[in-house]
Amino acid sequence: MTAVPGIKEGEVFASLSQASKFYGSFAALKDVSIALRSGEVHMLLGENGAGKSTLVSLLTGTNRLDAGERMLCGRASPSLTPLEARESGVNTVLQDFGLAPSLTAAENYALGRERTRNGLLDKAAMREDMVRSMQKLGVTIDPDARVDTLTRAEQQLLEIVRALGGKPGALILDEPTATLSHDESEHLFSTVSVLRKEGWAILYISHRMEEIRRLGDVVTILRDGRFVGFHRLADVTNEQMIAEMVGREMASFYPDIPHKPGRVVLEIKGLSSGRKVDNVSLQVRAGEIVGLGGLVGCGKAEVARAVFGLQDIDSGAILLDGEPVAAPSPAIMLDRGLIYLPQDRRGEALALNRSIGDNIVVEVLSEPGSVRGGFVRTSLLAGLVKDLLARLKIQPAEPAKPVQELSGGNQQKVVLGRALSRERKVYIFDEPTAGIDVGARLDFYNQLQRLCAEGAAILLISSDLQELVHLSHRVYVMHEGLCTAELEGDDIREETVIAHAFGETPKEDIL
Repeated sequence: MTAVPGIKEGEVFASLSQASKFYGSFAALKDVSIALRSGEVHMLLGENGAGKSTLVSLLTGTNRLDAGERMLCGRASPSLTPLEARESGVNTVLQDFGLAPSLTAAENYALGRERTRNGLLDKAAMREDMVRSMQKLGVTIDPDARVDTLTRAEQQLLEIVRALGGKPGALILDEPTATLSHDESEHLFSTVSVLRKEGWAILYISHRMEEIRRLGDVVTILRDGRFVGFHRLADVTNEQMIAEMVGREMASFYPDIPHKPGRVVLEIKGLSSGRKVDNVSLQVRAGEIVGLGGLVGCGKAEVARAVFGLQDIDSGAILLDGEPVAAPSPAIMLDRGLIYLPQDRRGEALALNRSIGDNIVVEVLSEPGSVRGGFVRTSLLAGLVKDLLARLKIQPAEPAKPVQELSGGNQQKVVLGRALSRERKVYIFDEPTAGIDVGARLDFYNQLQRLCAEGAAILLISSDLQELVHLSHRVYVMHEGLCTAELEGDDIREETVIAHAFGETPKEDIL
C-alpha cells in the first residue's frame, strides 16, 4: 500500500480519455488521453499553446470537459470543481501563482484548509503545519512574512510547500524550477523522488531536458492541442521528443553565434546598490553576448535594475559609449539606446489588458514621425506590428488580440517585439526563457544571433546553465553581491560557473 489512501502502486489515480475542450470552433484540446499512475513521474511536453494548460485545467476541474471521459480515484467524474479535485487529492503548482499578497506565508499556506480551535482560527497550528511541510521539502520561508515581501523564487517555493500540505494523491508541477536556484531545484528534485516512492502520481511540465531525463518515468507529448506521442523515457531520445513536439527536426539546439566584439558600449565600474550589489564591474562590447550568472538572490537581477534606473545606486559609475550616465532612469536609458527586459513579464513588461499591437508600439509613439498633425500614423505602426508578428512568429498573428489571452511563450515574444520596435545599442535580458517552450526558445536564440550580428551589445542574465554556457561569449559570475569571476573561451563550463556561484574556486584554478 502507498501513502495515497486506497491506491496501489501502478494504479491509475487520474486520467483523461479522448478528452476535448472547445472555445467556439477552436479546439484547444482534441481527443487527448493521459493516465497518471501512483508511483510514477509523468512528464508533459509541448510548445506553448500545445494544450498543456488546458489539459491541466481539465484534470483540476478549472475547465468543463466538452467531450471524452475523466476518471478520478477510480470513478468517472464528468463534472468536477476545483474544490472537489483538491479534496480528492489533486494538488497543483502553476506558473501563475494563486497567492494572496496581503496575507502572510502561513495564512496563504492554510487557505482552504484552515485550522480552528474553539470556533476561532488556530494560527499557531497552521504555522506548525507549514513548518512541517517546509522541513519535508528542505527549504526555509518566514511563515510570518507577507507574501508581497517575498521574492518570486520564495513565492514559488511557498506554492510547492502549500501543495505538499494537501491530501496525498496527485501533484501537478508546471515549470516548478523556472525561478529556483540550483540548490532549491535540488531540494525539489529530492522531494519529487520521495513523493514518487510514497506513491504519489506526479504530472511534471518542463522544457528542460535534463530535468525530464533525471525525474521522468514516462512522457506524453502534445502539439497543436493533439496527442502526438507517449514514451517511456528509457526508450526515446531527446531529438525524437523535440521533433515530435515542434513538428520538425532540430539540427542544433543552440545556434552558432560568431564572436566579433567591437567597441565597449556598456561599462559598469564599481557599482554598489542596496544590499545585493557590491562593487560590481563589467563590460559589454558591440557584437557580443555577455552572460551574468549566479544563484537566485546573488544580486544579478539587481545589477540590471540599477543600470536601468529602477533602483538607487549607492556608488560607482555607468557608461554608455564611454559617456557617464549621471542619474539613470528608464526614460534616460531608453533615450540613450539601452533597454531592459525584466523577468516578470506579466507584472512589469506587459499591459495585459491591451492588445498585442498596443504593447509592441508603446515606445515608438514617442518617436518623431509616429504622430503627424496630432494624429497617430496608424498605417505606419500597423506595418511595424505586422513585420514583427511575422519575424517573431507570434501566434495568433492578430494585432488586436489581448496579450493576456496569449501563451507564456508568445507573451515573451511580444516583450521582445517591443524591444525590437526601435533600434537599440544595448539589450539586457533577465531570465528571458524562463517558463517558455523549446520552440519559443529557439526563436529567441535566433533573434539573439541576429542582434549580435547587427552589432548590438547583449547582457544575458540566466539561471539556465546550459543556456548561459552555450550562448555567451564571456560570462561574469556573482556570489552574494560580488562579481567573483569573469570567464572566457574554454573556461566557460557549467561546473566552473557553479563553483564560482557558490563562492568556491574550481580545482583547476588552484593548480
